[in-house]
Amino acid sequence: MNHRFSIVINTYNRASLLEDALLGLTELDYDAFEVIVVNGPSTDGTDAILQRWSDRIKLGHCAEPNLSMSRNKGIELASGDVVAFIDDDAVPHPSWLKRLNVHYSNPDVGGVGGFTIDNTGVAYQVRKTVCDRFGNAHGVSDFFDERPLSFPGTPLYPSLLGTNSSFRLKALKEIGGFDHTFAYLLDETDVCLRLIDAGYKVIYEPEALVYHQFAPSHIRSKNRVAKTLYPSAVSKSYFIKRHGLEADATNQLKQYVDEILTANKWLCDHNEITNDHRVSLDEDLLFGVKDGSERALHAMAANKGNQGDLNRDAIAPDFFPLQVKTGLRIALISKSYPPHQESGIARWTSMMASGLARLGHSVHVITLAVESPFNRYENGVWVHAVKEDHTPEAARLAALKGIPTGLAPWCSAVAQLIRSLKGFGLDVASFPIWDLEGMALVGDASIGVVMSLHTSYAMAKPFKPEWSERPLFGHFHVNRVIGAEKQLLSEVSHILANSQAIVDDLRQAYSCEFSDRVLIAPHGTPDLLTSETDQIIVPRIATGTVRVTYVGRFEPRKGFDLACSALSELLKSVDAVEVTIVGDKLTADARAVIAGVKAEVLLSDRRVQFVGQVTRSELDNIYRNSDVVLMPSRYESFGLVAIEAMAAGATVVAMAAGGLKEVVIDGETGFLVHPDSTAASQLAHKLIELATNSETLARLRANARRDYLARFTVDKMVEQAEKIYYRAAGK
Repeated sequence: MNHRFSIVINTYNRASLLEDALLGLTELDYDAFEVIVVNGPSTDGTDAILQRWSDRIKLGHCAEPNLSMSRNKGIELASGDVVAFIDDDAVPHPSWLKRLNVHYSNPDVGGVGGFTIDNTGVAYQVRKTVCDRFGNAHGVSDFFDERPLSFPGTPLYPSLLGTNSSFRLKALKEIGGFDHTFAYLLDETDVCLRLIDAGYKVIYEPEALVYHQFAPSHIRSKNRVAKTLYPSAVSKSYFIKRHGLEADATNQLKQYVDEILTANKWLCDHNEITNDHRVSLDEDLLFGVKDGSERALHAMAANKGNQGDLNRDAIAPDFFPLQVKTGLRIALISKSYPPHQESGIARWTSMMASGLARLGHSVHVITLAVESPFNRYENGVWVHAVKEDHTPEAARLAALKGIPTGLAPWCSAVAQLIRSLKGFGLDVASFPIWDLEGMALVGDASIGVVMSLHTSYAMAKPFKPEWSERPLFGHFHVNRVIGAEKQLLSEVSHILANSQAIVDDLRQAYSCEFSDRVLIAPHGTPDLLTSETDQIIVPRIATGTVRVTYVGRFEPRKGFDLACSALSELLKSVDAVEVTIVGDKLTADARAVIAGVKAEVLLSDRRVQFVGQVTRSELDNIYRNSDVVLMPSRYESFGLVAIEAMAAGATVVAMAAGGLKEVVIDGETGFLVHPDSTAASQLAHKLIELATNSETLARLRANARRDYLARFTVDKMVEQAEKIYYRAAGK
């Protein structure tokens, strides 16, 4: 039986995290739950987020930053059989509710909690915890059986973590919900103990997983140091006096105070806090213990008994189920990914991930951990950063699949993570042809496999002289990769291409026919003249000086030598121009290329700027301030730089090579020149024409912008690519 769940999020000034918490709930694999968010008193923009969700969830308000009060507000709005609590900085595993639900078929069960993974996404924050009647927590083994501890008067009992706890609604109402004295800390521990004393059982379900960011709050800083101890001291002393044996209560309180005072001193001695901060924490502690003890005495005098402060007369609105995502579960594999890499396959993967998520798919990105590994849900997408696998498993994979030893550790790590993600209900895995990242997945009949086409080793080899200069590397790595690429083109059932040119070029390069398995979805890019808040950004207005920009690495394939030659001629022929060169360091090798094409004027002319490698936002601003973008690549499978320029309202002068022939419409949105021995001269001629003919420049810029909107937005790219993922999933 599927019990109806009411999921409650209690939020206070966590606007930056709340949206992901809500999006994460839409990925639950369960068909009977509603979501209740109790806000307050937030002042950070939380209201605006909740307004966007107001037609999908129930909303409540709490006038005080009191967690128990907020939890009771959520219970009062709940119409399910079970109330599940999760924090505003947490995201559940898709099977969370399924795992919790199983145990509620036993009417004696009053509460079920799962295991919680910390902000790394790879280590546990809390598994099983047992508490005593003074609120002291005791760690136990994962294999410890907590069930025998559920009897009234038990000295030890299971205590569920608030961000991964659930309770039968009927049972919560019987005990009066949460006690408002517990503004922070021990709130759910108190509920667990009162439920057990009322005759219910509280148990753990290890496979009900929640990923918890454990973010800063009004109580703790980002490094988890307390800002104030007053609320927790009130809770602790109140708990001891309410539930502990009177004969031991005084001693327990003394132990608690001594322990915290010692901890505060240690933090101060080790420069974790200032002396003033220590004094403040010490005062908070003592005042809190005094007030909590007095509140316990008042509660006993009022015969409060086993009851909390829930308003039992509140009438909950009708059950309001949340509409969950009904799309596919897709894993996108890319060794590089923002923010560490902002271009090429990394950028394409990022745009695909967010776009597919917007269309209702659950998306996982697998990428290389630059620092520590993590699993994180951010901006509606799961990101799994893993280290390469340097175990014997990688060596076995290299031998089995013919993968070069330098690439096998990453391929092995990908394969292992894909096996793990099948627990999320994975439908499709998608990987780029470059570096054979998903080769270990080919032949896995349990999921659909898609390979996306980009510049391959065979296409890049003519422009990589350094590969030929290292014959052993060429033999043992480059040639083996090219052989493996041909195998992939022959065996992968579903291939995603960004242009017809890349399909034709790869068919010729590998003497391999695969056209019948291809879907073409041209790349897209974000609109650089519309902000994230949909405000229109005014494009650069002509000032008489024409700004020309080159974006790319300083290498032969990107045509850096051609760019230098053409830009040199432009500078000599036209005074009213400015040149910006982006993308690489001006090394000795780069200076040698410049000298080789007699373009030294680039190094001395004040109208030229070499800006090196820039951030994504800096690059976007450069595009917005450009009239013309020069893209003299000798080969591009597509040509992202071209559509990025068009998105900013700049025209493009490019080589008629690879996918660029399908991106730039010659004479309409830009100019194309033939890749022959006169290419540098042709490029210079087109740049000079644009710099000296304002009408032609204005016409091409306007056309480029219109063509971008018609063909190259992210939404258009994702809508077309989506078809191949459904096809691979057999849906």
